[in-house]
Amino acid sequence: MHTYTDQGKGFCADNTRVEIQEEIRKWLSPQTSSSEHIFWITGIAGSGKSTLSATVAETLRKNHTPVAAQFFISRNLLETIKPEKIIPTIAQQLSELSPVAARIIQDTLKDGFPSSWKEQVEALLLAPIRELCKSRDVVIIIIDALDELDNPARSIKEILSPIATSNLPNNIRFIITSRPDGWADDIAKTLESVGLKQCALKTESSREEVKNFVAARMKDITLKQSGPGWENWPPPRDLQKLCNQADGLFHYAGTALHWIEAQIDEHGRACRGWVLENLTPEGGLGQLEDLYRVILTSFEDINKPARNAGRRKVRLAGFQHVIGTILVLQESLTIHQITAILADISENDFDVVKFLQQFRSVLIPGNTASFEEAQPQMHKSFRDYIMGERAPPVFRIHTGEAHLVTARSCLEVIVKAGSSSDAAAEYAVAYWCQHLRKAVEGDADFGDEGGIWDLFKRMKEDTVVGVWKENAKDVFCDVAAAGWKLLKLLINTGWREFWP
Repeated sequence: MHTYTDQGKGFCADNTRVEIQEEIRKWLSPQTSSSEHIFWITGIAGSGKSTLSATVAETLRKNHTPVAAQFFISRNLLETIKPEKIIPTIAQQLSELSPVAARIIQDTLKDGFPSSWKEQVEALLLAPIRELCKSRDVVIIIIDALDELDNPARSIKEILSPIATSNLPNNIRFIITSRPDGWADDIAKTLESVGLKQCALKTESSREEVKNFVAARMKDITLKQSGPGWENWPPPRDLQKLCNQADGLFHYAGTALHWIEAQIDEHGRACRGWVLENLTPEGGLGQLEDLYRVILTSFEDINKPARNAGRRKVRLAGFQHVIGTILVLQESLTIHQITAILADISENDFDVVKFLQQFRSVLIPGNTASFEEAQPQMHKSFRDYIMGERAPPVFRIHTGEAHLVTARSCLEVIVKAGSSSDAAAEYAVAYWCQHLRKAVEGDADFGDEGGIWDLFKRMKEDTVVGVWKENAKDVFCDVAAAGWKLLKLLINTGWREFWP
């Protein structure tokens, strides 16, 4: 799941990011005296860094100069955020590309895996690259979204410093991207004199491109609609307001348009009078967080008194359960598999599939064809928002609580699975105890989870033990930790409230 194709990354729209793509193309051309081996692209959240990286990789593929290796990092995919995965994954790609590179890597591993970062970079990355450069015009490696790594300030310096300071062939090129965080500037300053080129994606320079993108995308949306009136919608002034709100930020424009399309699909012509007004009020939004709040309140308008307080409570609980589970998943799953894990949510109370369709604009990559087979991929800015203090409290996700409800969902799958071996059951068996452990570590409130006792009791049934017994490592410690927390709760509140 480390390539742009694995992750379903979108590409730059036609006639967008033209100048930076041309600059990269020229920089990638072999130069006899080039000392720049690293092209570091920075940009704020939503400026289109990953889209640009994917576009460069796809363009190179079409031009028969495919990248030698790529590593796209995403918080949605836990296996990509571990710094120790980068060098081995790239080394594996290099070995698959060239028998010579494979031999060098195999010779290194005969003595065991190198213990230090410096040794790994030299033996598993730079040594095979030097050999590749002898037979290729240019060797290109792309590493996208470095800022999403665990402890990026330390790990990135350990990776980049040996690369930038090594004596490398002129035809090796690394393209990397990250947010312009303080640590990124500090690292770049220490390396700019030894082979590093920097480029910042400025939103002000892409306002015209975003405007063209919005106009073209809106035209595609309205052409799909039948009936009169769509050919003149929206009015030019409203379209311009949307462009002003995006202010050169591609992610804002793309997410807003995706949401607008979803509202049209749900409400038809009836939404034309208000859908753009919600995004372009007087005074402007201009911030991704404000756009996310609009999307959240279009699901449940917490700014107005509830017509049915009980119904609102169910909907908000469903939101917390579904989005929380997606946020804490320990491996990538499709919509179909996630829905199967969330089978403990009664469809009579909360339609999970319908909900996920409503939230496509922040969950599903724009170029994903099949909804059920899509893997939810939240933009880092949305993850940060929905888990942070800026989100409305009723929507905010507490990770400990999310792990708790996910553990309960997994337990439900296990006790009902019998001998089933489908993907949902496999995930539940593999991770239920981890979710339980993280719920305890995250100080989750077990007060409303008395039902988990019944699930624990059913775990000892012969048919259920047969499902989970092969994955019993550490399980008793995890259950004991959660059980002790539940026990203390029961002592304080009275046994019969949860276990009569």
